[in-house]
Amino acid sequence: MKVIDSHTHFPGTSFGAHPRSGDEIREEFESAGLCGAWIMTTDGLRGEPARNNDLLAEGIKDHLDFFVPFCTVWPNEETDATLSELERSVRDLGMRGLKLHPWLQAFSLTHPAVLPILKKAGELGLPVLFHDGTPPYCTPLQIAAAAEKVPETTIILGHSGINDLYKDAILACHRHRNIHLCLCSQKAGCIQEFIRQCPAERLLFGTDAGFGDNLIKPAITGYLDLGVSDEILNKIFYENAKALLP
Repeated sequence: MKVIDSHTHFPGTSFGAHPRSGDEIREEFESAGLCGAWIMTTDGLRGEPARNNDLLAEGIKDHLDFFVPFCTVWPNEETDATLSELERSVRDLGMRGLKLHPWLQAFSLTHPAVLPILKKAGELGLPVLFHDGTPPYCTPLQIAAAAEKVPETTIILGHSGINDLYKDAILACHRHRNIHLCLCSQKAGCIQEFIRQCPAERLLFGTDAGFGDNLIKPAITGYLDLGVSDEILNKIFYENAKALLP
């Protein structure tokens, strides 16, 4: 069965990581069972988004048949500059999605730059993957409140509330058609509830690979052990990610 990981990171120097080449990361991911990966900066979530967008684009430029790159921007910067960086990332770097991390980037979903960024992402055809599940800035329902105001933009809860707030993520998915759920970092029991209660077409497989070691194989095995039908697994592992970003 084909597997696309919709939540991986390009290792930098943050969080005790060591930079690696695109060749090395791809080899690791493929050997773990992936046929593709959405990949996001790590260091760019701590600062210097433009520089780190450049580093990500350069690092995977020879592997665009495998990696789908996501840029980041900083809402706390001047709004026009932030929107310009978003446009540059698409036009010059070939970025195909946007990653935002309200907790690490220290912005509230009520920040006046957030909605312009989300609207611009929608205009550019970029899905926006949020880190979520970490109070106080990025609970599923806080993100859902913003998603309601930009129905044309695809919003992805990158952890679906992690474990403590998974019920809020289910509620957000029910309320808003533009919200998709990446089940990264979820426990088996919560994953079963997402599959039972949410449209299968809006569930995505993700692991945070690149942010830590040996995350992909155990995650794949965990899904295979759930006793879920191959049809649903194929949607979560592959078809849904392929449909959002061909």
